[in-house]
Amino acid sequence: MREIAFLTLGALLLAGCPKRNEFAEPPPPSVTVATVAAQAVTVFESMPGQTAAVQEVEIVARVQGFLLSKDFEAGEQVKKDELLFTIDPAEYQANLESAKGKLSSASAQRDLADTTFKRNKELFATQAISELEMLQSEADLDLAKGEMEQAKASVQRAELDISYTKIKSPIDGQVSREFITPGNLVGPGVSDSLARVVSLDPMYFYFNLDERTFLKYQQLDRALKSKQKDARLKVSLQLADATIYNGEGEIDYADNQIDPQTGTIEIRAIFPNPNRLLYPGLFGNVRFANVVKDAIVVPETVIQKDLAGDFVLVVNGENIVETRYVKKGARVAEGVILNEGLEAGAQLIVNGIQRARPGAPVKIDSQPVPPAE
Repeated sequence: MREIAFLTLGALLLAGCPKRNEFAEPPPPSVTVATVAAQAVTVFESMPGQTAAVQEVEIVARVQGFLLSKDFEAGEQVKKDELLFTIDPAEYQANLESAKGKLSSASAQRDLADTTFKRNKELFATQAISELEMLQSEADLDLAKGEMEQAKASVQRAELDISYTKIKSPIDGQVSREFITPGNLVGPGVSDSLARVVSLDPMYFYFNLDERTFLKYQQLDRALKSKQKDARLKVSLQLADATIYNGEGEIDYADNQIDPQTGTIEIRAIFPNPNRLLYPGLFGNVRFANVVKDAIVVPETVIQKDLAGDFVLVVNGENIVETRYVKKGARVAEGVILNEGLEAGAQLIVNGIQRARPGAPVKIDSQPVPPAE
């Protein structure tokens, strides 16, 4: 009986002992990869510059006088030969009438001298007058003709002065506010500009290129013209608020020398501006579009950085995470171009980067996604 009791107690003790703990390896984290592929992308090179009007005219008075009226609304669009200001013409009208009177007198003197010369010429033929008298009448005629021409010029000058009392726009464009109000004395030696008129369509954009960039685009321009004689390099315009102007421009001018002080050359582009969104004096960046073939482009979100530089994570053929240090290039619409460090065909981790550790295995999702734009 005692042996049976001991055996039963031993069985109970063995049944109550817990099993020993065993460590279970966690499953590899899941990541999403995208197969890296070379592609053609458009890279924009930007150069800062400023817009300028194709035509800009300071409106000034060409004759002195009191400003009688302003005949436009500030900021409106005006046409060529449209009236802007009127100067009191009374003084110049009086000058014209005086000049016309002198012309009438000079004309009568000319007619009298002409008649006298003809009569003396006939008398001289019959020896009725001396040669000296005949020569004197000829000189009087020439003098009368000269005085008449001077009188004609005085009339023309007086008419011109009257026309200058009507100050008109020399171009189509937008007029500024008036700088001098009616009632003031204006004209040479008294006042400067009365207003300003600038053309808005098309619009110039001036910028500078360094020597290396200029030589590169000069070669592109020559290659373009070899295919089409009148072809021009096309550019776009990024405004100060980072928006892209909705209109393509073209290069129409380059200076004839490099500035030795700065090592740059002035270039000009011209942009259509039918809606008058561009104004003279706006700052912006002109953009040249270059197509880069076989570029390696990745989303900027997959690029990480440590003390050694920029890197991305890839998965090798054994599903092990590897670090690839890269050299970033230009930003494009599709992401960031990598100039070095990553080749086509690599399995780039695009999702689950936080769970991936270099040297550790991962589980690849079945549906990889391409790099996001």
